Amino acid sequence: MAFPLTLPPVGDRNIRVERAFAAPPARLWRALTEPALLLQWQGMPSHPIVEAEVDLRVGGRWRWAWRHPSGNLMVASGEYLLLDAPHRMIHTELFEEDWTDGPTTITTDLIPTEAGTRMVADILYTGPRGRDMAMASGMEHGMHICYDQLAALLAP
Repeated sequence: MAFPLTLPPVGDRNIRVERAFAAPPARLWRALTEPALLLQWQGMPSHPIVEAEVDLRVGGRWRWAWRHPSGNLMVASGEYLLLDAPHRMIHTELFEEDWTDGPTTITTDLIPTEAGTRMVADILYTGPRGRDMAMASGMEHGMHICYDQLAALLAP
C-alpha cells in the first residue's frame, strides 16, 4: 500500500508535510526521537546522517549532522518546546548554514488511523522568503527518500 508524501504550502509562511505510515504512533514517535533509530532512516545515500543527539525533554536540545559529498557537515539543531508522546511534538529547527532565512518552528502531530499513523508536520518559517527558499531547495526530494526509508524501517 502506498502512502504518498505531500508538501503543500499553506498561507505565505508554512509548509504542511503529510505522510502515512503502517505503524502505530508509539513506534513512529520512537523513530522520530531515538538517536539509534534516526541514524537508520534520516539522510540520503549522497548525504548520510552521521550524528544524532537528542535530549528529549521540554527545553532539551537536539542536533543532527549529515555528511555532504564534499566531506563537510550539514548541521541542524533546535529545542523541544512541547512533547506529548506519542501524539504531538513542537520544536525549533535552524541549519548552521541558514538556507531557510532564520529558524523554523515545527509542529508534528501523529494521528492514529486504522492502517497505522498519519503524520502531519506544519513547518512555520519566519516569513515568505524563508518558506520559498525551502520550497526551492530540493527538500521535497530528500524528504521522499527519508520517509520511504522510515516506512521501510517501520514495516511489520
